[in-house]
Amino acid sequence: MMDRRHDISHWLEALPDPLVGRDRDGRLRLINKAARAIPADSRLENMIDGLEGNGGPRLINHLSRSTADRRVYRHLHLGSHPDPEASPRELHLLQDVTGEKLAESALAETERLVRLMVDASPDLIVVKDAEGRWLLANRAALDLFRLDGLPWWGRDDDALAELTEPTFRDTFYHCQQSDQRAWSAGEIHRETEVVTSPEGDEEVFETIKQPVFDADGKRHAMIVIARNITAQLRAQAEYEDLAIHDELTHLYNRRFFQIEAQRRLDELGRDNRHAAVAVLDLDRFRSINDCHGHEEGDRVIRQVADRLRELSAREDWLVARLSGDEFAILASDVEPQDGPEVLSEALREMMRRSFEIETTNLIMTASAGIAFWPTHSRHVAQLLTQADGALFEAKKNEREPVAVFSPHLSERQIWRSEMLGALRDSLENERFHLVYQIQQDALGLAVTGVETLLRWDAPDPQLQCGPQDFIPFLEQSGLIVEVGGWVMTESACQAAEWGRETGEAITVSVNVSSVQLHAPCFADRVARALEISGLPPERLELELTETALVHDPEQAATMLDAVRELGVKLALDDFGTGYSSLSYLKRFSFDRLKIDQGFVRDILGDRNDLEIVRAIIAMGNALSLEIIAEGVETIEQRDLLDSLGCHSFQGYLIGRPTPADAIRPLLGVRLL
Repeated sequence: MMDRRHDISHWLEALPDPLVGRDRDGRLRLINKAARAIPADSRLENMIDGLEGNGGPRLINHLSRSTADRRVYRHLHLGSHPDPEASPRELHLLQDVTGEKLAESALAETERLVRLMVDASPDLIVVKDAEGRWLLANRAALDLFRLDGLPWWGRDDDALAELTEPTFRDTFYHCQQSDQRAWSAGEIHRETEVVTSPEGDEEVFETIKQPVFDADGKRHAMIVIARNITAQLRAQAEYEDLAIHDELTHLYNRRFFQIEAQRRLDELGRDNRHAAVAVLDLDRFRSINDCHGHEEGDRVIRQVADRLRELSAREDWLVARLSGDEFAILASDVEPQDGPEVLSEALREMMRRSFEIETTNLIMTASAGIAFWPTHSRHVAQLLTQADGALFEAKKNEREPVAVFSPHLSERQIWRSEMLGALRDSLENERFHLVYQIQQDALGLAVTGVETLLRWDAPDPQLQCGPQDFIPFLEQSGLIVEVGGWVMTESACQAAEWGRETGEAITVSVNVSSVQLHAPCFADRVARALEISGLPPERLELELTETALVHDPEQAATMLDAVRELGVKLALDDFGTGYSSLSYLKRFSFDRLKIDQGFVRDILGDRNDLEIVRAIIAMGNALSLEIIAEGVETIEQRDLLDSLGCHSFQGYLIGRPTPADAIRPLLGVRLL
């Protein structure tokens, strides 16, 4: 018996968990080594108190006062002896489950972090069981299907379709079909699925489905991950669209125009049909950007594109935007003999309506160059180059804005390109300068005014030319708006300086082109020149030709009224050379007429010229206009003009164009 008790004591002593007994007096007995190892300050009494009874296992959290070591025990009441005198009377086993509980806590924390990660994912994540019931769904999935706050857990797709918005029913049905395909595949399965929201928006998802099987090969779970690729597909479509379309107008771009036009031309060639390639741009478009800003310029470009699109739909022509305000047209079945007239009429019809910008409506014109297929070339790229060369020729003729390519234009085009490039850089590089030609009063032969003349120092001697050659380039390119504004400001500053130095009231005359006059910012540029220079407005005279007025008389009248309100004077230059001069004198309030030098040159020997000059002077005097004659080269011419009643003279007899510093000594000097 003693040996058996010894064996039992041995096994109890070796038990890793504390075994505690309580004797009949209620005192604790530490039965085994593990119990005796509990620190003395562990308040073992408190751990055991109140735990008697036949209840199930209970957890005890215990913190040692000496080591700050927190332990967790599972208390098991092993029972009480029936003999109240027995010792020990009851037994308690304390299983140390600290490691187990720490592992459980770590696992719970890991599960929490995984859940946060899953919910944070923008991709939809769903886990279903073998029957298709939802066991897990992240925030993105619940939000998409409007399931948040609804009892979705444990329901299959059919039940969820009834639970949420009706618009999702098709989506849940297709999800079920996709699940079956994934189960059948037995491996990762990819599909693209479309979800339609209750608001009618369609979103596209790239879905990955991973079927999971248990050890026996039976279906266990389906993991679904779906990524929203709507924005990606939209961006891809936009990139593909940009590859063939112009971003601003959505017309075809240059690259695709060449590809598609060549394809169409090849088809036409099989039937021996003809076509025309036209390049067109807007006249004086740069002035819109300069005066109203590029946003308003873009608005005009879009309106042109809309009209070209209408033309394309009506005629089945191919249209494109090449760059800036330059567009291209492929007109099928247009013969060379009919092409200019056909395209001229289409151009006039397209430009007939005004263009709307933020502050006003603009009447605009366009010019076009044409090359014919296969007459001029069988290649679209070359046809475009040829049409572009013809475009420059078209811009020289405002009455007929369409020109046809001819071979001699190629060399001209190269020279034109070099000229335009040099002129564009010249204002910034200070290659423009001014000279002045004095004007003499008939009464005292005193210098009362000067005309400003623009000169250019070309960067290449082979490009050097006079104003009769480079000014048309400035006008055709629109550069004249910026250069003309600079001329006006510089001239006003120079006249103001002369006035301060001499005390003389010197009037400075500045030539204004048609392009400048019809630029919406023209009046503002005049006002700015006066503000910067401090020149009295009546000392600034703007010279206009009849050509500048004939383009759009209504707009010209509006602009001239605006500058007259500033106090600026107006002169009609080259009077007598146009066909409607009398109507302009009636319509516009000019202060001075300038008799063209063509009449003055032969006034002594040609009676017709003499009578024309006599009539101009008489008419001007009757209208209270000052008369100045240009091109006076001899004393005899001046004396005859004086006798006819001419008020002022200008020409080589009076003075040649000269720099400003040579003008200064002549101011304030009277010869009579």
